[in-house]
Amino acid sequence: MKPELTVPSLRYMMLPPPAASAAPQAPGSSVRKEEGFLPHADVGLGDPNSDLAYGAYQRGLYVAAFKEAKRRAAERPPSPQAMTLLGQLYASGAGVARSPEEAARWYARAVDYGDRKAMVALALARLGGDGVQKSETEAAKLFAQAAELDEPEALYNLAVMRLQGAGVPRDPAAAVRDMKAAAELGQAEAQYAYAVMLRDGTGVERDLTESALWLGRAAGQDDIPSMVEYAIALFNGKGVAKDEAAAASLFRRAAERGNAIAQNRLARLYANGRGVERDPARAAAWHRLARAQGLNDTWLEGFVGSMRPEDRAAADRLAAKFGEGFGPVALSTAAASPKP
Repeated sequence: MKPELTVPSLRYMMLPPPAASAAPQAPGSSVRKEEGFLPHADVGLGDPNSDLAYGAYQRGLYVAAFKEAKRRAAERPPSPQAMTLLGQLYASGAGVARSPEEAARWYARAVDYGDRKAMVALALARLGGDGVQKSETEAAKLFAQAAELDEPEALYNLAVMRLQGAGVPRDPAAAVRDMKAAAELGQAEAQYAYAVMLRDGTGVERDLTESALWLGRAAGQDDIPSMVEYAIALFNGKGVAKDEAAAASLFRRAAERGNAIAQNRLARLYANGRGVERDPARAAAWHRLARAQGLNDTWLEGFVGSMRPEDRAAADRLAAKFGEGFGPVALSTAAASPKP
């Protein structure tokens, strides 16, 4: 059993929306999300006014956040974090008309003052040509600059560029070094990517034990792809002691978050009574949810087809219950369910 995602991709953590208006997470996704761009941890220390702009943003007061950030950026000395926040507000069109060009200008000013988050933001703008001339080379330079300041996002993205040979010469060994550094700083996505590199022997000697260790750390942070990969390692006893019950528990956690691979694997476990008590109805229910996302399984189709009609009806009810909160998955499951 093996998840589809094997190569890390470029990612960027943007400013999170306020909790009250946060968009629901897409179900079943095993790709990296854009989430959580935050000011440095030391923002506000020694100056109670320095985080007022970000505090206003968190409460959804975008205009107030823009005005406060603008005031802070105009002070002497100016606040680089306020400049970075202004760039993000312009980039997202929150509290001010969207302007990628203005966003890039504010990011560049913050970079001049050494703000590592602005370096990452401007690097991503360079990669996409968003408000500034597109240049993978310049993007890589900015990522490298921020990486020297131990910025996890920069280390992660620089590792990916080195792995792909984008903007910099391809260097898998250097990519591993940067990815490991980001992983050691606690970034779950980097922990997952580093584990994949160790598993596949990409730029580093293959080491299933070390790979499983990092998968476990990332899974502990609720990183869904890591949960799935670590569950597979536990089930097969590769790099870690075999534990089918622990594997089933991890598959269930990921399945409940809408991951189709986990739903499919959990369905097979219930069908065969591996790591869990055998339960055909639950097997069929999880299979239905995985299939609703496009993950077909001929063996499970045959298994469900051999069930009694009343058991299939029970499975349909379970699928509707399990699918609550999965958004499109729940809707497609309900649409596919037979009417009484």
